[in-house]
Amino acid sequence: MRSVSISNRGGRENNEDCVRKEKVKELVCFALCDGLGGHAYGEIASKLVADGVCAAFKANPHLTETSMREYIENARNALEHERFLGREKADMSSTVVALVTDGLSAVWANAGDSRLYRLSGGKIKEVTRDHSIAYTEYESGLISYDGIRRSFNQNKLTQCVGTLSVFNPDIYSVTDLKKGDAFLMCSDGFWEFVAERDIEKAFSKAETPREWLSGMLDCLHKNKTKYNDNYSAIAIII
Repeated sequence: MRSVSISNRGGRENNEDCVRKEKVKELVCFALCDGLGGHAYGEIASKLVADGVCAAFKANPHLTETSMREYIENARNALEHERFLGREKADMSSTVVALVTDGLSAVWANAGDSRLYRLSGGKIKEVTRDHSIAYTEYESGLISYDGIRRSFNQNKLTQCVGTLSVFNPDIYSVTDLKKGDAFLMCSDGFWEFVAERDIEKAFSKAETPREWLSGMLDCLHKNKTKYNDNYSAIAIII
């Protein structure tokens, strides 16, 4: 199993994305978060959540749906504790997408609109569901899947870590893997400019995660706007 990651502030003053990796024996935990809150508090939020996931994993490393939920809940608790320390932090929150794998199987979860793509046989087989108004519009048939990228509601989240209402992240079933399978974890500042066909095309030309990520970044740089959002990604090949 090989992996590579990137996190860039894009056209913004601060980078409120955060990527983390933690390894315990044969198990590896990856976490990617996109913070919200303004005034640099999004940066604090994303680090709290990413570090919270990895800390919980390190303390109790398992590859199960139950353990993944515990890791996300631990991150949420860490963020909630910080939110209540000061009024200026009360609105900070973060997306999260997390993956635990030993190269033979994997379990993952998400809350918000940071995504995980699973590839097998060089094709995208599964994508996490965005928790956004734009994704709800797609599910209702009002816009196409690609139209999520162009929707004014794309960044209006219906759920994330820090939501005070009922918190219900998506926890995906443990999935068996085979050699050549791959994962892309990324924030919306990345997938907004890198279409699914670009992900597959870059993968077909790559022999390593670094080459795959480089090919996708070529697409991002070609399509991005002047003041594009922070963008982060983790590319993993089994």
